[in-house]
Amino acid sequence: MRFKTLTSPHIHAPTSVTLVMVQVLLALVPGIAVYSYYFGWGVLINIAFAMLIALVCEAVMLNIRKSPIRPFLTDGSALVTAVLLGVALPPLLPWWATLTAVAFAIVVAKHLYGGLGYNPFNPAMAGYALLLISFPREMTAWLAPQMLGQTHLGFNDTLLAIFTGQLPEGLSIDAFTMASPLDMPLNASIDRPSGN
Repeated sequence: MRFKTLTSPHIHAPTSVTLVMVQVLLALVPGIAVYSYYFGWGVLINIAFAMLIALVCEAVMLNIRKSPIRPFLTDGSALVTAVLLGVALPPLLPWWATLTAVAFAIVVAKHLYGGLGYNPFNPAMAGYALLLISFPREMTAWLAPQMLGQTHLGFNDTLLAIFTGQLPEGLSIDAFTMASPLDMPLNASIDRPSGN
């Protein structure tokens, strides 16, 4: 059997960047639904805000690079970056951190390397890494999942927490993650059993 190409893939299906990006977005829907069920409105607000910022940054960079805006803006790549970043971030991450991560992902990790297909790093994860290094406290503050907590955040409470940093009365951050406590010195005053 002779193939048209010497290397795989040997069978080519008609596809486009837009089709692949739509398939990725559709594949993310079940995970986003479960994630928002457990962690509330913050997940969806982060994703929507990230998508808006990604589209604005993409349009600005395409304009600066003198590329046609409409075909590249509608290919879905900026939206995939925004959604991937949105689901990786804590649900109550302050708005300015989401803005910083998305702008870095689109402007630096994607366009400064030449745009779609030329970037050596996943732009969404580059934005995530920037936040994790620059703002570790904000990136490690998570609320308890809603099914385990006593207080559920409504849509307005979530917006208030994201855009002002104020949690509702009686609600606090469930945990701050940190380096392993194994690096802490042992307390010398620990009582040890006597050798009788």
